[in-house]
Amino acid sequence: MDYARTNAELLAEEELPGLTARARENLDTFLVRHHACWLVAEHGGEIVAGRVAADSSRVFAERRRLPSTEAGASRGFVSPLPDGGLAVAAGGRVTVYDADARVRWTHEFEPWSYAKTGGPACVTDGGGSRLLVTTTGPGMADRPYPGDRCVVLELSDGRTVTHTTLPSASAGYIFQQSLTDPAQIFLDALQGDTFYSRVLTLEGDTVRAEPFGDDEPFAGVSLDGAVLQLDVGGEWMSRCEAGSDEVLVEAEDVLPEGLRFVGQRPGFLDRDRIVVAVAEEEGAEDNRHLILDGRTLQPVFELDYPGTTCPDPLALGDGTWLTTEEDLVRRWRVAGSE
Repeated sequence: MDYARTNAELLAEEELPGLTARARENLDTFLVRHHACWLVAEHGGEIVAGRVAADSSRVFAERRRLPSTEAGASRGFVSPLPDGGLAVAAGGRVTVYDADARVRWTHEFEPWSYAKTGGPACVTDGGGSRLLVTTTGPGMADRPYPGDRCVVLELSDGRTVTHTTLPSASAGYIFQQSLTDPAQIFLDALQGDTFYSRVLTLEGDTVRAEPFGDDEPFAGVSLDGAVLQLDVGGEWMSRCEAGSDEVLVEAEDVLPEGLRFVGQRPGFLDRDRIVVAVAEEEGAEDNRHLILDGRTLQPVFELDYPGTTCPDPLALGDGTWLTTEEDLVRRWRVAGSE
């Protein structure tokens, strides 16, 4: 099965030292927060969160820095805040830092007994005034354990507002937001070989974690209510949107024989197009990057450019995408598009 091929145009490139090193051990390397995409790296004793520029002729618009020794940032989940600060969830606490890297407050909780399987994550709500954090629940030593929690804290002072119990226990977590609607918050939870996917809804002082689609990971950039999910093994991809039927494509039906979807973050280039990597196996160096129809998920054409060394092209929702090669970040668009 061959596709029509088209070229990609290089728009900008920039180094982000420490990106590759952090990507090996952390889940916060690519984030969507309050209408912006971010990359997180660690270099020279600092955590660096780089905000991708709205101007497509550049890669980064700003870089926020925090000593990696602060609050266990080198082992924690770092989330940019809309007020210019950073939040770090690590071990048994979450710490909020102001824009000048001073500690605003710290909230502590019982850490997971085995840090390699359980770990917290954090994200602000749609209004940017509260922080959602995954933590342990009470009675970790008891059986049956009721489950981990999502706790809601006031961003201004760390006061606890509310919480909800999650279906997962001692899991690793990652939060993501829709690029167009920060109030649409997604939570992936990996518990051993089991995934849980939930949409978090915060209304007043009530938070709910509701099932969404299949219990498979949420993918990259979501737009205008449309959300992608990707089978862990790369055998299928689905698109869900309120008021529409789920669209699901099997790799064996739409890809050349022996290929599967790879990477973790296929996402919307724009409302009409999705970029995704395919290969024979995860981690292969001979990836192929495809553009899919944003509604049917059917392949439209294959990209012919040097970016296919990257197994995880990162869509930015504005018609452009990023590829990474070690610590070099490149920004592309389909040749001839504006």
